[in-house]
Amino acid sequence: MARKLNEIIAALPEARREAIRKRTDELRLEMNLRELRRELGVSQKDLAAALDVSQATVSKQERSGDMQISTLCQIVRALGGTLRITAQLPGKKEVELTPFSDTCRT
Repeated sequence: MARKLNEIIAALPEARREAIRKRTDELRLEMNLRELRRELGVSQKDLAAALDVSQATVSKQERSGDMQISTLCQIVRALGGTLRITAQLPGKKEVELTPFSDTCRT
């Protein structure tokens, strides 16, 4: 009988499960940044020119799973947007984290 993926993962050592969770999160971030750029019809080369970095740097940033807020802000600005960071806590209203928001103001 075939086993479900979650059963296979549950049987793995904790360190391996954590590595899988981390890589999954990295892939989600990578897809989001790349998809955002593609949705806007901007090439890596064009974005690199706007950021004054190499195309290879943009490619690396899109694959990064742990990016500085200032770097993410620069990318979003170069794409013509603004970055807002919010926190959603159980039973509370969503709040904008202003120290980070100040980082991204022009």
